[in-house]
Amino acid sequence: MPALAALFHAAYRGTLDDDGETLEDWQARMSQFERGDFGTPMWSVSELCRPPSPTGLGPLRAATLVGLWNQHPLVLFVATAPGQRRQGLARAGLTRTINRLAAGDEPFVRLVLTEGNVAAAGLYESLGFRPEGGPIQGPP
Repeated sequence: MPALAALFHAAYRGTLDDDGETLEDWQARMSQFERGDFGTPMWSVSELCRPPSPTGLGPLRAATLVGLWNQHPLVLFVATAPGQRRQGLARAGLTRTINRLAAGDEPFVRLVLTEGNVAAAGLYESLGFRPEGGPIQGPP
């Protein structure tokens, strides 16, 4: 989990979703995810982008983490390393996640979007996500 915490800490720092979390805060949040505090982790449909390197696996470049919340899949976290943005990694990860869910007969997946996050809104809309209802109470 340290690599995930470091990725999310770096990816969220200075963005609209940054609430001043430290690396330790993100380590705690990733532990909460792993424990199921945000719903049962759905590792089989979540996506980690860590390409191979000559010495094994390279650094974590992007991640999409999904949990089962109120009996439905919920995209809890999406992040791309700052130096890797605008390369299609979030799109590819979300697309693979959606395809895995569809292959498992899941009719839909939800996500939460911070109002004003224009870049994320454009990505999600381009993948077919549409606004529905009000805020979800519960996960982060």
